[in-house]
Amino acid sequence: MQIYIVDDDTAFAQSLALILGDQGHETRSFATATAFLAVASGLPRGCVLLDLRLPDIHGLDVQLQLSGVAEHVVVLLTGYGEVSDAVAAMKAGALDFLPKPFRRQALDDVLARAAGRLAALEQKALQRESVGDAAKLTKREIEVLSSLATGQSSKVVAHELGLSVRTIDMHRGRIMRKLQVSNISSALLVAREAGLV
Repeated sequence: MQIYIVDDDTAFAQSLALILGDQGHETRSFATATAFLAVASGLPRGCVLLDLRLPDIHGLDVQLQLSGVAEHVVVLLTGYGEVSDAVAAMKAGALDFLPKPFRRQALDDVLARAAGRLAALEQKALQRESVGDAAKLTKREIEVLSSLATGQSSKVVAHELGLSVRTIDMHRGRIMRKLQVSNISSALLVAREAGLV
């Protein structure tokens, strides 16, 4: 998993990066919120371990700015956290709020939950992408796909639509290419999700 450590305590960030690296995670550290936000939108989706009290921008403000530019899972870290900060962080969509120093097990638990949330974000992104592909279908292709959705053969669909079997098969091939799927069943799932059939 990609993990971004945003903390001005260099020794803490280096120590945390070593621990996470030993667990197989890829880490990148930032000493300021400004440095992180400058590149956040271009970074692969990941978990952000974000210090609440940064020298340039408060962690809650970073979290809010981040939500507008990238899909990362945020875990706030602090040595001086107050209940109001934790509540605000969770309301803004943070996965968790860990007080420093934290136990290794607490970190492992939150990272396991972060991996689950990242997998869900990835799935949603794939669904959005496939729905976007569905917009590439022509009116005739949607009509052919809707007819094929009934389970009828190309011959029957061709007769119903007044087309040749060869034309139906040509549309079937174009539909699968445009939707980037390998069979008509998968094409139907994409089209249903897009509300086309």
